[in-house]
Amino acid sequence: MVTMGDSLFHASSCVRCHGPDAKGRQNGPDLTSGHFMHLPTGSYNEIVTIITNGVPADSIKDPSHRLPMRGRGGANLTDDQIKAIAAYVYKLSHS
Repeated sequence: MVTMGDSLFHASSCVRCHGPDAKGRQNGPDLTSGHFMHLPTGSYNEIVTIITNGVPADSIKDPSHRLPMRGRGGANLTDDQIKAIAAYVYKLSHS
């Protein structure tokens, strides 16, 4: 599942905002540090939820990230694809 998530992360819109190394860019935070500004604990289930629902513009906590994260990554990801990406992000941040 992690391998599939890695492929999906790099093939979908995730990489545009979070970068190819998932260390963040202007419009998306670092996903490797283990600190998630929009999640209480960074659990797998929280990651699934945030990918599914996105982050609306009025909820962004870092003003340097100007664009909202669209639900389903803005890529019409299936539930299984979201779970795979969440597994990849969880592994990145809990290695």
